Amino acid sequence: MTAVPLPLPDVQGRARPGAWLGAFIRRDWKIARSYRLQFMLDVCAVPLTLGMFYFLSRLIDGGRLPSDADLSQGYFAFAAVGLAVLRMAQTALNSFSSRLRTEQTTGTFETLLSSPVSPSVVALGSAAFDLLRATVGGSVTVLVAMLFGLRLQVGAGMLLSVVVGLPALIATFAAVGVVVAAFAVVFKQVTALLGMVTAVLALLAGVYFPVGILPGPLETLANLLPFTWGIDVLRAGLLRGELAAGRLALLVGFAVVALPLALALFGRAVDFARRRGTLTQF
Repeated sequence: MTAVPLPLPDVQGRARPGAWLGAFIRRDWKIARSYRLQFMLDVCAVPLTLGMFYFLSRLIDGGRLPSDADLSQGYFAFAAVGLAVLRMAQTALNSFSSRLRTEQTTGTFETLLSSPVSPSVVALGSAAFDLLRATVGGSVTVLVAMLFGLRLQVGAGMLLSVVVGLPALIATFAAVGVVVAAFAVVFKQVTALLGMVTAVLALLAGVYFPVGILPGPLETLANLLPFTWGIDVLRAGLLRGELAAGRLALLVGFAVVALPLALALFGRAVDFARRRGTLTQF
C-alpha cells in the first residue's frame, strides 16, 4: 500500500483540505498505474458491453414501448447513457466502503483519522480518485457508443445538462456511498446492503428500460429517486439537446443537502466506533 504523502499545515497549523484531497488522488493514481492489466481489461469491457446492447437494440426497437420514453435515437442510445451512469454509480457506491476496508486491513485507518483533518476529508479523499476515474470511464462509454451510431445533440441544453447535472449526480452517488461506508464503520459487513442498493438502482432508475413500463406503484417510486432524475437529465441533454430544468433543480437540491448530511453521519459513525473500541475491526 502506497503511503499518503502528508501535506504540510498552513502558517496557523491547520490542515488544508485541498492539499489532503490532492495527496489522496496522487497516491491512488500511482497505485492504479501499477495494475496495467486491470486498466486494459476495463477499457476492453466498454466496447464489448456496448456491442451486446447494440445488437439487442435491433430486436427491441421495433417493440412496443411507452410513448413518453426517451427513445428518440432508439434503444441503443437509451441504454448507452444508462450504462454510463450505472458505471459511475457502481464505483461511487462501492469505493468508499472498499477503501475503508483496505485502510482497516492495512492498519492505516486509525492513523488517518488521528491526523489533523476531519473524517469527512478522509472519506472523500479515500474515494476521490475512484470517482474521477469513474467519471472518465462513463464519459468514455458515451464516446465509444458514438462509434455504434449514438449522436450527441450538441447545444446549450446538452452543455448545461452535463456541466451542472453530472457533478450533481456524482455528488448524489457519493452521498449514498458515504452512508454505506458509515454503516461499514459500525456494522462492518455491508456486502448485502451494496447489492440491494445496486439492484434497486438498476431496476428502478431507468438504466436498462424506461420507468414507464413499470407497474404504477413502482413507477411512482422510480420517479421519486434522485438517480432517475439524474439519468433523465443526462438523456434529455445528450440525446435531445434539451434541458430538463425541473429534474435538474431537484437533483442539485438533493445533492447539496444529501452530501453534507452523509458526511456528518460518517463522522458520527467514526465517533461511535471509537467509543466502542471497534474502529479498526473489520
